[in-house]
Amino acid sequence: MQGLDFFRLKFSERSKIFILCNICLFIFLIPVPALAKLNLPDKWGAAFYLDQDLIVPVLNEDRDYTMGLATEFFWQDVKTGLYPLDGYIKRIGQWLGLQEKGDEIARSFILGSVTYTPDNLADPNPIYNDRPYASLLYLGNKRVRVNKNNAVGIELQVGILGSSISGNIQTDLHHFWRYVTGDSKPVDPMGWDHQISNGGELTFKMKVSNLRQLTGTVSKWDISQMYAVTLGYQTNLSIGLSARAGHIKSPPWTLPFDPVNRGNFLPAFQGNEWYGWAAYRLRLVGYDALLQGQFRHSDVTFKASDIEHILQEGGAGITFTYSSMQFTLAVNGKTPEIRAGLDHRNQYWGGMYFVYRY
Repeated sequence: MQGLDFFRLKFSERSKIFILCNICLFIFLIPVPALAKLNLPDKWGAAFYLDQDLIVPVLNEDRDYTMGLATEFFWQDVKTGLYPLDGYIKRIGQWLGLQEKGDEIARSFILGSVTYTPDNLADPNPIYNDRPYASLLYLGNKRVRVNKNNAVGIELQVGILGSSISGNIQTDLHHFWRYVTGDSKPVDPMGWDHQISNGGELTFKMKVSNLRQLTGTVSKWDISQMYAVTLGYQTNLSIGLSARAGHIKSPPWTLPFDPVNRGNFLPAFQGNEWYGWAAYRLRLVGYDALLQGQFRHSDVTFKASDIEHILQEGGAGITFTYSSMQFTLAVNGKTPEIRAGLDHRNQYWGGMYFVYRY
């Protein structure tokens, strides 16, 4: 399939192609026992992350951050992993003085998408008093320097704002939900032609983050501090705390908090475990292209004075690890992103995250 022919397909075909690509990558890149003779690197694995407001029925409003989807792959051997941006990440770390001697280096490759919508999906016209439709497709590499109680991560992302894929997937999901339930809702989203950078625009993001364990009891509970600096289509500073309690085997920097949007680190298994967790973040926002637009014209955007520059974010969940598999069920929330008088409301969504490590 060549060039723009992909974007001329009917929406149902495009949606199926995007979802199937993620599923196929996730399935076919997982090693099976018959492949053990290939001497695959240790700690190889893949993860599938789903954020969806339908996962939290009581709080489901089908608006704001309505869907996120990502597939992440882990290779410890740089010669076999897919790391097109790793050289740049390594040089950034050296320039920042982040030495790697004596620490383990973990890496990953991630393919993901995020989808945002206003409250009134039935209106085909631009809606100027609510958040704009927005979508992002991205590819990213992470390089994380870790020891038992501390991690420093650098991530580079390249992406496309304004493609038609997220809107088409959302429309298909709404069709499917109405078919299953026999209800007239959710309605089809009619305003995707007015999304940020409609038609497609390249974008970029770099993030440097740190997590350090503050206190805890081995295998029972821990409390950690995290902070991050992000530059690009989202430019901000954040600081927060996370806590876990249960039967814990993995280091604190593996906590599965918000992996689609702002996941800082990587899963690492060190035995069977289960734990409950909670995380809180305070974010100082300088710029957000998903609200303010980028270089290309967008029908609906907000000025810097219209957005909230201090956000609170949180999540809570339970994580189970057995043998080479991990499953997490989470509930997440965020304070309003746009000032009072406009789209001034809290956001809630659920998350289901599955990881397989070889």
